[in-house]
Amino acid sequence: MPRYFPLISTGFVLCLLVSLALADAPKPADAKAKPAATTLAATTQAKATTVASAAAAKTNPLDQITQKDIDGITFDDVEDDAGFITPLAADLDNLDNDSKKRLDDWTAKLDDWAGAKDDNVGQRVRNLMSVASLADMIHSEFEGETAFVVFDKLKAEVDKDQLIKACAWMVLKPEEGKCVTKIPELGWDDEVEEDQIRERSSMYAKKLLGRLLGKLPKKDQ
Repeated sequence: MPRYFPLISTGFVLCLLVSLALADAPKPADAKAKPAATTLAATTQAKATTVASAAAAKTNPLDQITQKDIDGITFDDVEDDAGFITPLAADLDNLDNDSKKRLDDWTAKLDDWAGAKDDNVGQRVRNLMSVASLADMIHSEFEGETAFVVFDKLKAEVDKDQLIKACAWMVLKPEEGKCVTKIPELGWDDEVEEDQIRERSSMYAKKLLGRLLGKLPKKDQ
C-alpha cells in the first residue's frame, strides 16, 4: 500500500494546478454588456437626429424674417395692376363662359402640379409666384387672371402670417430658394431666364404682400 501513495499525491497536485490555472485565466466579456452598448449607440443616434432636426428648423429662411424687416419694405415702386409688367386682374368677371372654362381646366392642372404642393411653405410660395411670372413673361392667354388665381390660391391655403413672411422673404432675398423656369405640366415648355423669373416673382410677391398688409392696391388704382 505505501508504494501507491506517491501516485495519489501526484494526481492530487495536478488537479490542484489545473484548478488554479483556470481560476487565474481571464474571463470572457459579459454577454449582457452588448445590449447596453447597443442601447447607448441607439440613444446617441437619436440625439444626433434630434439635434440635426433642430438645426434644420433654425435654418428655415422664413424664421429669419422679422417684423422689422417686413415694416421696412416700401411699395412706392409697385407696378400698376393694369400695366404691362406684373399685370393682376381684379377679378374674373371679364371672362366669357368659354374663357372661364379654359381657365378652370388650367387651374385644375395647377392644383395637381407638384410645385403647388411643396411641403416647404416658402418654396411653395416661390413656385406659385413663378407661375404668375411665367404667365406674364411668355404672354399667356390669361396673364393677369393667372396672377389673380395664384394670389387667391395662396390666401386660401397658406396661413396668413406664414404667407406674409414668405412674400417678404422673396422681396428681401430674391436669390434664395429654387427657381422654376419652365412648367411643361402647365403647357409651358420653353425655358425663361432664371434671373428674369426671380426678379418678376419678387415683384409679384411684393404685390401680394402689400395686399396682406393693407397697403395695396394704391388708392389711385
